[in-house]
Amino acid sequence: MELTDRITRILPVDGVGLLAADVAGRIHLLDDRLRLLRSAPVPATAVPPCGRPVYTVAVAGPWVVTKDKYGTITKWSLDTLDPVDVLDAKATADHDHLVEDEEPSPEISRGIAVWKGRVYVNNGFRQLAVIDLGSFAVERIVPSFTGEVALESVCTDRPGIHAVGDRAGRVHLGSLEDLTFPTVVRVDHGNIHRLVHDRLHDLFWATQDIGTGDDRYVRHGLAVLTPDGQVVHQLPFARNDVEALAFSRDHTRAYVGGFDGVIHVLDNTRPEPRITRTLDGFSHQVSDCAVTEDDALVVLTQDGHLVRTDPARATVTARAPFRPQCVWDLQADPADPRTLYAATDDGVAVVRAGGTAAAPLLSVTAHHVTGLGFTRRIQPVPDGWIGVTWDGKVVRAGRDGGLLWTSAMPALSHTVAVSPDGRRALVATNAGAVELDTATGRTVGLLDVDGLPVWAATYLPTGERVVGTRTGELRAFDAHDTTVTWRLRLRLGEYVKRLWSDAHHLYVTGSDGLKQIPHHGARIERRYVELLDNTVENGAVHAGTVCAVSYGCQIAAYDRHTGELTGLVEDLPGEPKGVAVIRVDDETFLVVGGRGGYLDLYRLRARSPKGALARVRRTFLPRGATRDTR
Repeated sequence: MELTDRITRILPVDGVGLLAADVAGRIHLLDDRLRLLRSAPVPATAVPPCGRPVYTVAVAGPWVVTKDKYGTITKWSLDTLDPVDVLDAKATADHDHLVEDEEPSPEISRGIAVWKGRVYVNNGFRQLAVIDLGSFAVERIVPSFTGEVALESVCTDRPGIHAVGDRAGRVHLGSLEDLTFPTVVRVDHGNIHRLVHDRLHDLFWATQDIGTGDDRYVRHGLAVLTPDGQVVHQLPFARNDVEALAFSRDHTRAYVGGFDGVIHVLDNTRPEPRITRTLDGFSHQVSDCAVTEDDALVVLTQDGHLVRTDPARATVTARAPFRPQCVWDLQADPADPRTLYAATDDGVAVVRAGGTAAAPLLSVTAHHVTGLGFTRRIQPVPDGWIGVTWDGKVVRAGRDGGLLWTSAMPALSHTVAVSPDGRRALVATNAGAVELDTATGRTVGLLDVDGLPVWAATYLPTGERVVGTRTGELRAFDAHDTTVTWRLRLRLGEYVKRLWSDAHHLYVTGSDGLKQIPHHGARIERRYVELLDNTVENGAVHAGTVCAVSYGCQIAAYDRHTGELTGLVEDLPGEPKGVAVIRVDDETFLVVGGRGGYLDLYRLRARSPKGALARVRRTFLPRGATRDTR
């Protein structure tokens, strides 16, 4: 048996095994060797095409309780994994405090607790629902003590004090039973994904996504505080979200990691923890971890891989049976506009558009496995492509997939762009923007932005180089040296995901929409954001239409000149990542690919009574073989 859908959360259950939830709304049980023992049936409730991802999971006695992205709360039998009771999001709402016809807000939050036979969890409207675990009857619906943000983590392990972390970086200390939390401490300005009790020293540990003060979006990691709310230690080891935290069985060690892609091992034998080792080599960003009954560390990564490790030897001892696939980037070959290069979980796929305008099709003509981890981004060059891989390499390959050169980067790499003359490539890394000679892969320059990680970089038609940071800093450099030609500061936290330019504008994706900026960088000329949920991952521009894709499984089309929404698609099978525009005969199509390896083909029409986007075909890339679990 194998897992068919990407795992989102893991929870060890003593005497039972490892419980896992997935993007489809199901739960699974694995043994300590990560062999799949059983899986829950497909949810009986209506399932959106993007699934019902479950990130909120609790176990109490013979029951498992989950909440999905859309607010549906389900009780399952731990013994059989059969669903027992389901509460629709609207059934747990206090409608007197909602606007007329208000719908649940899709949200990924992890906060849930079971205390003295009652479940405490936010409903789909961010109200707090108190549910009797036995009967699964809703006892109370009250305004959440966390205000307008959801519970993100709950710890009930410390006798006498409950601790709750929210999505605004605050720790609430008090009592779930009384719903009183008199002590509130801000330890971050983002999500507190994990909040755990250190029983050796009677301290709470809270993960940080953003940091505080001048360190916001620059460096953060862990905050350690006393039961009365005094922050006694901060460990700023991370440059990206910290998602995972677990103690060894005796609490003398702790494991913490996140989107930097590593797990730090901390010595906790003294009141002030210290990092003693860093585990790397994971297939993607770390999203969760757990410690088994025999003290092994299980690590979950964003691509759905689940591995059992021996931290003392830094070795992987078992893998869960799962075959991921994703389209991380899509780029058209300038020499053959019907050919697309797709960055995938195992390398690069070559996709060919064919058929007619009336009946277009996409076919995979080649699939090159690089052996260098997943390909994050890709850029075409005249005789092939240049790609950025997860293991810190930049590679150039010919059309046949053969590698011409490999260049190691000084830090985690994010994007790659090729200069207008094709002679240079600009790579965004956590150590700045690295410029390479495309013929040899040799480093020819480094652009620094006050020591900040550079998350995206591109060239303007003039050859000027533009870089963007997690803090929202955009900076342009002269085409030939490190002279800064302009700067533009977005709002703090308006992080940059991707950059590209056309003949007149620079385009920026990330938080708060897709931005259109003149080449001189004086201001944001237009922001395309209407109805988009969460971060804008990528986009494309064609004639008078701007398209944007979001973490909310959406594609939106806008009038380029007015910003008016002209089309919206919300039924994608996974989060979209890659976007490209192609032509078949005399008609224009948008190609979108994402998690699950899908490739959707949309007819793109600026003005249509049915909207600018009409899907005509869906294709899937093949997934790789399951790796040995031994």
